[in-house]
Amino acid sequence: MKLHGSVLLLPVGLALLCPADGTEKPKLSEHLKKEVISKLPAYVLKQHSEPTEFALQSEINSDLLVLPKMVVREKRLPGNDPDVWLSDSVVQRKAMVAYKTSMTDFEWALNGWYIPLVAAPPSVRAKDAYRSAKVSAEMGRLMNVIEAVEKIDPRDAARLKRELTRPADSLPTPNP
Repeated sequence: MKLHGSVLLLPVGLALLCPADGTEKPKLSEHLKKEVISKLPAYVLKQHSEPTEFALQSEINSDLLVLPKMVVREKRLPGNDPDVWLSDSVVQRKAMVAYKTSMTDFEWALNGWYIPLVAAPPSVRAKDAYRSAKVSAEMGRLMNVIEAVEKIDPRDAARLKRELTRPADSLPTPNP
């Protein structure tokens, strides 16, 4: 096996990058550093005479970290749903596997067949069960978030609960 020349230059390059005595040369001279520092405004540490809301809340409960309120005006990033990236056939197979594993063999033997025009096929029932499980998981996650908000601000938590439980037809629709 023949080694290329660039592989042999790797140790030489590393040796040149690392200083021999372990100290680095300063990037700025002392004179230039003094000039830059003299142009900067002096830093004044602000002393609060009154205790802040953060200080009061942190004294009450040392396990609770209260961050200041802020407004984010950017659009929300898309969620972490892996089904967004999958094709419909793959999502259907995933739903069927989840549907079959949720039943015993006997239950699957009874539910695996259907009468057209009377009952829905197993694939439709599987997709419906899969969607409802995803919605249920998301609702559980949101309820956990609301419970965490309730510890800090009960009014905001009540507003979030109302938003979560209002009918879907009253939700704003996105503009195309």
